[in-house]
Amino acid sequence: MSRDQRRTQLLVAAAGIVRDEGTDALTLARVAERAGVTKPIAYEHFETRTGLLRALYHHFDAHRIEATLADLEQRADSLQAAVSILAVAYVDCAFESGPEFASISAALAATGPQDVFGHELRESYTELFCSALAPYRAFSAKDGKGIMLGLIGAADALAQEAVAGHISRKAAITALTQIMLRVLERK
Repeated sequence: MSRDQRRTQLLVAAAGIVRDEGTDALTLARVAERAGVTKPIAYEHFETRTGLLRALYHHFDAHRIEATLADLEQRADSLQAAVSILAVAYVDCAFESGPEFASISAALAATGPQDVFGHELRESYTELFCSALAPYRAFSAKDGKGIMLGLIGAADALAQEAVAGHISRKAAITALTQIMLRVLERK
């Protein structure tokens, strides 16, 4: 098995543990056991539990970003279409990620260095939003990043409120779409 295949196998095993037993049961030893490999193999891939949690978070997140990029490539032919795709993708990601993703996020927050990790995630989504919207709006590097961070903040708040049941999924998507369009149409 290649290194990448082994890493994927370990991440699938880790996701299974989180789904079946929660993040408290997630250790490198348990992942190795579930994957049928020795502990040193798990430690070689992730080094620490925090490293495993970060890798697992990225594993879930990468699939969502890939799906969004594919959707943008196939259907985005205007600013309105690109904004709509981003709004739906962001809100639906919150719903589709399920309790495992929320558990992983909470466990990461408890490890301490969440500020660095949170910054990395915001950077990733800033790049996604900028690249998706670049064909329709030009931004300076300075202004673009600030605007995208503001839009991501709005997306986070609306998605969290929808998942919590305080507003509907449709209301969150509609509000996010309107906010994005109003901000972007002023540029």
